[in-house]
Amino acid sequence: MGSRFVVIKLREVLKKFILTVIGFAIIGCILYFCIHENGDEACYNPGTYSAEIILHNNPVSVQVTVSENEIVNIELLNMGETQEVFYPLFKQSLGEISAEIIEKQSTNIALSNDKSTTGGILLKAVDFALEQAKK
Repeated sequence: MGSRFVVIKLREVLKKFILTVIGFAIIGCILYFCIHENGDEACYNPGTYSAEIILHNNPVSVQVTVSENEIVNIELLNMGETQEVFYPLFKQSLGEISAEIIEKQSTNIALSNDKSTTGGILLKAVDFALEQAKK
């Protein structure tokens, strides 16, 4: 068999590469704006929303403060001395979880194994409060 030579024109390869990159960029922009169709529209009704957790037969309030587009603050209120003694991880867990929620602006976060139960309860309460805040 004889040898075959392939002649590649650099200009044609560059044209196809550039057109492919431009095509992917256009598709990416379209998908981005379709997924984020709210654009400038507000996600939340600004204010403070709460959810209750019953600890040691007493309600404890998880309050979530939101602006139009972001989660601003999450705090634990009405936690008495008895609840702090019986549930010492709640305040510490909420501090860690709230910092991560505010940073990511989502309750879709990973919980450590040592705080999975406490964190799960707190995340459900925050989710409930955020559902009240959504438009």
